[in-house]
Amino acid sequence: MARVLLKNVTKKFGEVTAVKNLNLEIKDGEFMVLLGPSGCGKSTTLRMIAGLETPTEGEIWIGDRLVNDVDPTKRNVAMVFQSYALYPHMTVFGNIEFPLRMAGVPKEERIKKVKEVADFLGISELLNRKPSELSGGQQQRVALARALVREPRVFLLDEPLSNLDAKIRTQMRFELKKLLSYDLGITTVYVTHDQVEAMTMADRIAVMNRGILQQVGTPEEIFYRPRNTFVATFVGSPPMNLIEGDVMEKKGGKIFETEHFSLQLPADAPTGKVILGFRPQHVRISTEPAEGFIKGELIGVEKLGVENFGHIGYGNREIVIRLPEEIKTTRGEIYWKPERNRIYLFDPDTREAIYG
Repeated sequence: MARVLLKNVTKKFGEVTAVKNLNLEIKDGEFMVLLGPSGCGKSTTLRMIAGLETPTEGEIWIGDRLVNDVDPTKRNVAMVFQSYALYPHMTVFGNIEFPLRMAGVPKEERIKKVKEVADFLGISELLNRKPSELSGGQQQRVALARALVREPRVFLLDEPLSNLDAKIRTQMRFELKKLLSYDLGITTVYVTHDQVEAMTMADRIAVMNRGILQQVGTPEEIFYRPRNTFVATFVGSPPMNLIEGDVMEKKGGKIFETEHFSLQLPADAPTGKVILGFRPQHVRISTEPAEGFIKGELIGVEKLGVENFGHIGYGNREIVIRLPEEIKTTRGEIYWKPERNRIYLFDPDTREAIYG
């Protein structure tokens, strides 16, 4: 296995900067997820590690080797693409065997390795089939087998589950994490725009936006201590509520005020213009007036199985809150307040976290 180190890596395509001054270390045996919206630079980063793109500036290290000028076939990494890229005219056996044949591995050893990895992934009965005869989940396992048979030092996956339906995707998330982290302990870099995949699979998450690394941390750190408003709203469903207002010192302590409501804040909160943030899950609810609670008008409810989320209207904006099961109303007056230890404040100019 090996660590992957990116030092001041920049990638430009003409006038467009896809990745800007990226510094990131993926530890030996770590499952790192690159998370962000389309066009944020995460797939370009993966392709640079694989050697399919050359960095404009900076260094890429795999283990103790600088690989900027090393051919992709000699980096000892394996990549699984979103499309799986299986050869349609070959059987499953032929697809898995192909990289070994290209590497000049003797026939008997090729057969042995293919059977071992197929048995490991539970696809031995599929070896004589063609890709067109397989389900999406089976094709994904074949693509994994073709990559694993090379015994790579680093495993790279680019949106590998996006073509699967929801049920199989959930199953494969667990299987992939178990296989790569627990069974093999292989260094893995996994690209996705799906925050659920990131939160459930990653040892650490690197959040990217517009080619710039926003934050690196464990799923818990990313969720509970977002560094800026982008991370706060991109990670978490529904997104964090963000409300602009002023924090003022009054006789009763620190008060956050907007044109629609005011809210008591902890005594150590900074004063001035801020963006107040809180997650829909971190709100207390009452159907009756209560001290410290804010009056609102419930204008609708989203029913999402085990969770219901209410929308409270204030002028032309809405606040989303999770409703306890015992609250059955879907419209009308409701009272709410964020949990004091789950309140975040962001600078309105820089959008960086300044409290929470």
